[in-house]
Amino acid sequence: MRATSPGQSALLALDVIDVLNRLRVPYAIIGAFAASFYGVVRASLDVDAVISLRSGQADVKALTDELHRAGLKTIHRTGGASDPVGAVLNVEDEFRNRVDLLMKIQGMSEAVFSRTVKAEFMKTDIRVIGLEDFIAMKLFAGSPRDIDDAAGAFKVSADRIRLPLLKELVAPYGQEALQRLASLLQQRSS
Repeated sequence: MRATSPGQSALLALDVIDVLNRLRVPYAIIGAFAASFYGVVRASLDVDAVISLRSGQADVKALTDELHRAGLKTIHRTGGASDPVGAVLNVEDEFRNRVDLLMKIQGMSEAVFSRTVKAEFMKTDIRVIGLEDFIAMKLFAGSPRDIDDAAGAFKVSADRIRLPLLKELVAPYGQEALQRLASLLQQRSS
């Protein structure tokens, strides 16, 4: 394990990524870590990623078993019928660093994994959610912090955003997310 003390969730994320890669589990880093990647720096005590487990419970068990073999603790939680996140696997090390692996996000397609961006962090290749997917997901989440993350990424990376793709990605998240996008675009043009 790379972490040697609390406050090193990013290092724990590298250990988790090693396990995901060994098991060939598609993933994309999201949340504050991805926000930083897109130029919106904010503090967070954990690292978030979205993952794809094709075979459901059998894959969850295989992943948790492998994480346990790596010396990590896990808690698997499933969402209710109205929860936008179908399940979360919380992963912790002995220092209480945490990585949250989100599964089955409402409105998110598997294509998100084909649009990830390869980046290097601490001499390790990682996959970060694509810019348009990041903004779409933040608009869907809709908290003030999420909206700020989306607006910040939009501001910093406006010249790289593929607007038709962004609009296409926001649509499955529903009317509220589309309204948030319209507001963001209106603020940008004024």
